[in-house]
Amino acid sequence: MTSGHQIAFFLRELTAPDPGRRTAAAKGLGRIGGAGHATALAAVAGDAEPEVRAAAAIGLGRLGVREAAEQVLPALMADVDAWPRRRAALAAIKLGLDGKAVVTAFARLLRDPDHHVRINALDGHAALGATGDVPALVALFGDPDWAVWGRARTPAWQHRDDPAVRAEVVRTARQGIGAARARALDTLPDRCTESLAESLVEGLRDPCGEVRIQVTRRLSGVTRPGTGEALTAALEAERDPRAAAALLHALERQDDARVAAAAVRWLRDPVAGASAAGVLGAVGSRSAVERLRAVLAP
Repeated sequence: MTSGHQIAFFLRELTAPDPGRRTAAAKGLGRIGGAGHATALAAVAGDAEPEVRAAAAIGLGRLGVREAAEQVLPALMADVDAWPRRRAALAAIKLGLDGKAVVTAFARLLRDPDHHVRINALDGHAALGATGDVPALVALFGDPDWAVWGRARTPAWQHRDDPAVRAEVVRTARQGIGAARARALDTLPDRCTESLAESLVEGLRDPCGEVRIQVTRRLSGVTRPGTGEALTAALEAERDPRAAAALLHALERQDDARVAAAAVRWLRDPVAGASAAGVLGAVGSRSAVERLRAVLAP
């Protein structure tokens, strides 16, 4: 079958009763068709079946006709089904679309419930060199999928001098929830620590262990009055071995009987034990040495 016959076949199949045939025809037309077939694919973008609409997006991406794609893809990026949204976003990236409707669509997709769509939206923003919806971007720091939150931190870092980005990362570091707050704290440079000090002390009681670890890491370099006492109180209340290890490391130079007493219960822990031993060794009191010997003797 010649390409002309194939194209004619695909055009007929676009109206076939079976959605599978329409899907295959849209993909095939995008593969071997020309600019003049973009109109036919644009019409298929309104098909009742999501797989056909997704195939229309794929076909338009392959044809490379920007004008037709700019008219159709933003609507598909708002499709009720995730599959057309995924394919439309990928096609927009492939074609390098940068019109207002596409930029707006990418910003909206940062909040999409489908994690593949969120990844595509972040890739789209990277291609555009834009941040889009800054609160939505920084909120993705808390996404459970590394492929999402890792991508979200990249533009936040690249645009760290943008006042809107900096303000949102700082706000999340102070008031965010869970992993989003922890990663915001990890993203900010050390020079921001002093301005965060009050929220950091409060963060020692955060329900998320990762937040407590990041807060402790930052407070370990703070010399303002009351910081050592706050870290010690946090150690006495801590139940997470990883967070306890961070606290013990921060308090290792504190020659404080109260710190030593709090460290004792972590001596036999496989995660925090080495840090606890470091604290007791730094204290060096008779009681601390006896505690260490009791653990080492067996």
